[in-house]
Amino acid sequence: MTFKAFIFGLLATFGLPWLVAVVIPFSTMRSLDPVRFEDGSKFEGVFMPKRDGRINEGSKIYGQQGCATCHTQLIRPTYAGNDVHRDEWAGLRKSAGNPDTRRETLAMDYDDEDVAHIGMSRVGPDLSNLGRRLDQHLAGTGLSPEDWLLRHLYNPREIKNYRKGSTFIPSRSSCPSKMGLFKETTAANAKGVALPVEIEDGKAIVPGDKARILASYLASLKKDTLGQPLPEALNYNPQAPTEEN
Repeated sequence: MTFKAFIFGLLATFGLPWLVAVVIPFSTMRSLDPVRFEDGSKFEGVFMPKRDGRINEGSKIYGQQGCATCHTQLIRPTYAGNDVHRDEWAGLRKSAGNPDTRRETLAMDYDDEDVAHIGMSRVGPDLSNLGRRLDQHLAGTGLSPEDWLLRHLYNPREIKNYRKGSTFIPSRSSCPSKMGLFKETTAANAKGVALPVEIEDGKAIVPGDKARILASYLASLKKDTLGQPLPEALNYNPQAPTEEN
């Protein structure tokens, strides 16, 4: 084999997979074509996922804190797994006053983020629909999703985090604490934002800016489209098994 043939073989072996697996998907994600609603739909114009929260800043902090190491944000198509039909991961099941919002992940779900945090593993649950799940689980408790998330980030095992029916059960989370995003101050300076944690008299724990931004970002993760259904061209979600409808 000549040196020239060796170089071409090396380029083909490593260059083509890199082109197919990295360059082409990256180029596609950078220039997504808008998808318009169908004629006859009550919605007009192009589909645009809506999220409320500090998405761009929060996404960066999410990556810096290593959250994508243990959590995914990727609802796989049904031929690749059962994510769509796992309880509340991909959206909410149809119920009284609530349409079925379950769907697969779209490239558009990562709009406004520099990195698509699809995740490395699922040590913890998928977070694609975390904000909507918290809306449902915290209803009537007096806690907002951001309040719950701040407590969870400070100490994932301190509060009764999860509700089963009408009962809250203690967390068995293995999530590492993010206490470095919080700071200690005097109770007088806490100004009503102190976390309900035990600390020495006259002192309080308050969230720093990064903690607040991260909580806002996590609360924005919702698979439903805030009342705006998917165009038919994007609705790849097959029907759930009969017993789950």
